[in-house]
Amino acid sequence: MARTYERIILDVETQKDFFSKGGSLYDPVASPAALENVYRLFDWAGHEEIPVMSTVLRVRRQDKSPLSDKMHCLDETEGEQKLPRTILPSRINMGLLNTTDLPGDIFTQYRQVIFEKRDIDIFAHARAERLITELEQTTFVIFGAGIAHGICQAAIGLRTRGFSVIAAADAILTLNDPKAEMARMRMEAKGVIFARTKDILIPTPRKRHRLAHRTEETLRRGPAPRSSRR
Repeated sequence: MARTYERIILDVETQKDFFSKGGSLYDPVASPAALENVYRLFDWAGHEEIPVMSTVLRVRRQDKSPLSDKMHCLDETEGEQKLPRTILPSRINMGLLNTTDLPGDIFTQYRQVIFEKRDIDIFAHARAERLITELEQTTFVIFGAGIAHGICQAAIGLRTRGFSVIAAADAILTLNDPKAEMARMRMEAKGVIFARTKDILIPTPRKRHRLAHRTEETLRRGPAPRSSRR
């Protein structure tokens, strides 16, 4: 039986070309503000033991870049690299190989599963599609770069498959895409909830239960005895 999770993070293309100074699509106003919230969400995931799915866009030099006319996320460039604070110690990178093999109950072995892709659509990656299909009902928290492309496709795809989706609005880059507002409207029409990061950063139900249990145990035991000094 598949293990259930209250939340799963889906971080989409949190890569240097979008979020780091010098990146080809770095926005000096939008990128730093979104990045701060990306890091807050990753810190929350670590503290709350929330599984993370990540996608990394890798564009071949001979291909057209999918998110802008300006080249980005080219193979073996610094801009393609994932932001260091979005890489967890316990992780597995499933690479580009488009097969359906996966380790059993992968989130009990790894905290983060990374999917590299040539296409902006996460569901074009056979392993990602399988992992999502085999999950029990949960709520995905989605953020990253490219609301009109990978984020919109992922969010709508998840809603079509019956999952709840919360979009961290202040941790998403539009990349100044003229289709960004339409993408948001499409997502909302499909039931995606847009929320601020500060409103998302709450303990999961399981974590709240553990905290409540600890508090109850402490009240029953009473305060710890003070050590005496001689």
